[in-house]
Amino acid sequence: MMRLVLAAVATLGLMAGACNRDNQEAEGPRVRTTTIVEPETRVDTVPQEEPAVARTQWRASSDTARTITGNLRVSMEGRRGGPLIFAFANGITVRAQPYDVEPADSRSGVGGQSFAAVLGGDPRVDVFLYRVENENVTASAARGGLCGEGVSRHMAVSEFVDSSGRWVFKIAAFRGEAGPSSGADPELCNAFAFTAQ
Repeated sequence: MMRLVLAAVATLGLMAGACNRDNQEAEGPRVRTTTIVEPETRVDTVPQEEPAVARTQWRASSDTARTITGNLRVSMEGRRGGPLIFAFANGITVRAQPYDVEPADSRSGVGGQSFAAVLGGDPRVDVFLYRVENENVTASAARGGLCGEGVSRHMAVSEFVDSSGRWVFKIAAFRGEAGPSSGADPELCNAFAFTAQ
């Protein structure tokens, strides 16, 4: 009896194997994966992020940021590609639409300086450019908006790890009609620095 049960189990196993083989042949040949034999060389020299993706809360770290804006909270309105909301503790809120990404070592239009020089940032990272759609300045913002009493029209933003290993967030505000990558003078107002909280 035991031999009969074992024979039945073996027969069922062979039939199942044949069914699987038939199904695989019906589905087509297997896709073979290739073994990776070369090292990945496209590694960022400096860790960097698109603003508001991984970190949202920032502490004012430069004198300009502490005096004019205070701490910062950055959030996306909707999904990636949509406007960002920059909410500053001193009563300034900016809604800005991204429109370009430039290497930080490219020219900004500010006296021939690079974006890295204007921001006081790392020349090896990218700078995200924004068109300011709305800047709301409350009475608690004693020194006005990002451009003081003027209206900010563009922003350049960079988020990266600095030489001490901290995540930093740099913002430059411009009041000119021309964007900072246009070649014309974008009229730099202020540059602000923040560190991750």
